[in-house]
Amino acid sequence: MKYRLHPILLPFFLMLMVTGGISMYAIIFISLLIHEMGHLIAAKLMGLRVRSCTIMPYGGELVIPNRHQATKKARLIVAFGGPLATFALLLGASFIPFPGDEVVIRIQVALLVLNLLPILPLDGGQALCVLLETNDSRYATRSLFLLHSMALLSVATLLLTYGLPETLPYVCLALFLLFQNISVFRFRKYERAYAELKKSVDVTMNTW
Repeated sequence: MKYRLHPILLPFFLMLMVTGGISMYAIIFISLLIHEMGHLIAAKLMGLRVRSCTIMPYGGELVIPNRHQATKKARLIVAFGGPLATFALLLGASFIPFPGDEVVIRIQVALLVLNLLPILPLDGGQALCVLLETNDSRYATRSLFLLHSMALLSVATLLLTYGLPETLPYVCLALFLLFQNISVFRFRKYERAYAELKKSVDVTMNTW
C-alpha cells in the first residue's frame, strides 16, 4: 500500500511554518494521520484491500479496489472509522490533561465537524450517500448527491469570500472540495457503465 501527501497540503503547512505555527503544523498533521488510521483499521476489519492512502487537508482518501462491491455495512464502517478515531483522540485530550491540550481539542472538534458535514467527499457525505442508495439507484443517488454537494460548496465559497482575508483558508478548502466533486461528476458515466455491467452480469447469473 502506498502513502502520500496531497500537494495542496504543502502551501498550507508552509504558511504555518512562516507564521511560526510549527506546533500547530505538528498537531494538525498527527491528527490527520490518526484520522486516516481509523479509516485504514476499519477497512482492514471489513476485509477490504487498500491500494493507497492520500492525506488531504480534511482527513484522507483511501483507494479501495472494487469499493462499490463491498456491502453497505462495510462502506458505512469505513466511512465512520476516521471520525471515530478523531473522537477517541478528542476524548483522550479532554480527560487527560497535558500541555497544549486545548489546542488539540479545538483541532479535533474542527475535524469532526468538517468531516461529518453531509457533503461529498467528506465522511458524512459518504455515509449518507451509502444510506440513501439502493442496488438499482446507486448511480442516480450518487449523481444527485454530487450535485447537492457542488451546490452547497458553491454557496459556502461565495459566503466565505465576504470574510476575506481572514477566511482565505476556508475559501481554499471549499474550492478544493468543489473541484474534487466537479472532477468526479465529469467521470460519473464510467461509474454508470460499471453499474449497468454489474447488473447485467447479475441477471445473467440468475438465469442459470
